[in-house]
Amino acid sequence: MRIDRRRGRLAIVLPALAGLGLLAGGLMLLPNAREIRHAERRAQPVSTPVPASSMPAAPVSPPVLPPLHPTIAAQIATADAAALAALTIRLIAEGQPVSTLQVAYDLVAAKRPAVALDYLAIRSDGATAKTWRLRVDLLRRAGRTADAAVLVTQATQKRGPVAAEDIVAAAYAIDRPDLVIAAAANHVIPPPDATLSLDLARRADTAGRGDLIALLDKATAANWRAADPWLAIRVAARANDTAAGLRAADYLPVAQRSAAREEIMTKAGDREGLRTELLARAAAPGAQPERDAERLLAAGYRADAVAVLRRAATGMPPTAPVAQRLLYLMGPRPGSEDLSWLKQQALQGTASQQRGWLARYAERDRPGEALAFVSRHPLASQTDTLLMRLSLARAAGNDAAGRTLVTSLLDGRALDPAQLGALSATAPARIDPTQAAAIAKRRVAAGVAAPRDQLDLAWTAWNAGDAKGAAAGLDEHLATAPTDLPALRLMADVQARLGGERAARPWLDRALAQTPADSKARVEILEKLGRRAEAVALVETLRSEMPRDRSLAALHARLLIAQGQPGRARTVLAQ
Repeated sequence: MRIDRRRGRLAIVLPALAGLGLLAGGLMLLPNAREIRHAERRAQPVSTPVPASSMPAAPVSPPVLPPLHPTIAAQIATADAAALAALTIRLIAEGQPVSTLQVAYDLVAAKRPAVALDYLAIRSDGATAKTWRLRVDLLRRAGRTADAAVLVTQATQKRGPVAAEDIVAAAYAIDRPDLVIAAAANHVIPPPDATLSLDLARRADTAGRGDLIALLDKATAANWRAADPWLAIRVAARANDTAAGLRAADYLPVAQRSAAREEIMTKAGDREGLRTELLARAAAPGAQPERDAERLLAAGYRADAVAVLRRAATGMPPTAPVAQRLLYLMGPRPGSEDLSWLKQQALQGTASQQRGWLARYAERDRPGEALAFVSRHPLASQTDTLLMRLSLARAAGNDAAGRTLVTSLLDGRALDPAQLGALSATAPARIDPTQAAAIAKRRVAAGVAAPRDQLDLAWTAWNAGDAKGAAAGLDEHLATAPTDLPALRLMADVQARLGGERAARPWLDRALAQTPADSKARVEILEKLGRRAEAVALVETLRSEMPRDRSLAALHARLLIAQGQPGRARTVLAQ
């Protein structure tokens, strides 16, 4: 009897212990809090840790229940769903403490999720709020994701007994964050906070679901855009909402805002908005004018770029980098606004700075108008400014003004070699001979004489009747240019006046040696040498080659008259 009672106790205790072991194993197989938190962390941005309170965690372990009935525990590993359901009903009818939820968890622990699903479907209390999260998880484990999605979708339609945190966790478990947005939009769960909203927006953006982001914005007032402005900018661009993109750009670090706003408006084709943005940036404190001008120029706003540089270059010397860039953009013929600005700069600053801007202005305005302005300038009587005016007068073809300016420059003031060179180069084309001689003398005195300066001085002296002065000038010139034919011919004339034909003859011979064989000059020199027959023969040859040259006909007639043949001379002139 004692042995039977001991066996009876073992028959009761052993199944109970086995049941407890299976229950513990089932609890270990169920998704625990760590697994749920891991899934939540994967759903959040890597750079933004999710606080524990930001996303509600669904219950993943069974409620505290009494141990599984030994009779059921003994059959958990082998019985099918129907047999377990029948056994559950019988035991409940007998008043035994049996929990449908506990049986289902034990089936999971026994690695029989499909049987657990069937068991819950059979039991009348298997489709309650208490088993909802478990059913979703069992469907997911069984590969029936579509069925799990249907279950979650139903829970998001209207508020019910399913906990909000269960809906969120289940939607994430089946990778359907859109159902979280739907649940929030239907007021089934509280509005998502900023962290959850940001993750939902990122997932919707990855899926290209702009409609979900719009729905999310209606469901919550959480400002997820502040946490990820670039995401907000992409979303706005996809929706062609430039204003929203610009608002999102304001959340970026200060150093990135301008570039982002520029890119947004460029992509949107908002030309006027882009212009306004670039101009505002250029006018802001601490702006970099050259960089801002280049951006305006690249965007096609050349006039605005010039205006920005004008503002920055005001008061600076023309050699400053910003001024150099401005002058380049102005070009050789700027508009009236740029010319007015150049005039203003030419009236400000030091004398050196004014001369610099005056020169830049004179290069760009029409010569006549530039001459008028420079002539009225306070520095108009300074040597460099006089030379500038002389150059403008020559370019404008105003010889009268040019001669007046040459007189001013030759009033006894000191002129360095560079200034003498500028004076010679810009003197009027039809300069007064006296002025030409004075310029040549100044060049000779300064040691920067041009090759023909001495010859010009000799001609000036000759024309003034100063044969000795002409001879002195020609000596200087021929010392460096002994074969210069015009100088040799002039020297022959000078020597003829000073010493007669005998003194002139050597110079005529030298001139004849430098004269081309078939030329009018050779005829004239032969005549002066008294070799008239040769001269007549040569002029006849030249006339046969150039019968319409009347100067040759006149020379031919003069030679014939000198030979005593006036009749032939008349015939030549009559032809």
